[in-house]
Amino acid sequence: MMSEPHKRRSPRRRFLVRLIVFTVVAMIVDAIALGMGAFGFHYFEGLDWLDASLNASLVMTGNGPLHHPESAEGKLFVTLYAILGVILFAAVIGAFLTPVFQWVLHGLQRQGRNGKNKNEQHKTGKT
Repeated sequence: MMSEPHKRRSPRRRFLVRLIVFTVVAMIVDAIALGMGAFGFHYFEGLDWLDASLNASLVMTGNGPLHHPESAEGKLFVTLYAILGVILFAAVIGAFLTPVFQWVLHGLQRQGRNGKNKNEQHKTGKT
């Protein structure tokens, strides 16, 4: 949700608080997804928890598993987890960067509008 162009950009403190909140929520969502992936690799493929977590993180970021699944259930799980994990990872990155993009774009929009006003003042001879 973008703010209206005539409004001032959020103060830096509010921006940082918003960025921290988005970061915490993104970390929680990622932790839940990684936990579910690790559980799936542990349950379907019998990997220990460390290897299961490594596979979950690699599949979720689109790199692919280190330990390739051997069972039919494991292959199905990896397929579904990869599809949903990559989409979720991209969504979390987008949600994390939303406050940054909004703050920067709002500043550019105000700067562009202020620059236009200065040019119009210069043309009319008013200062």
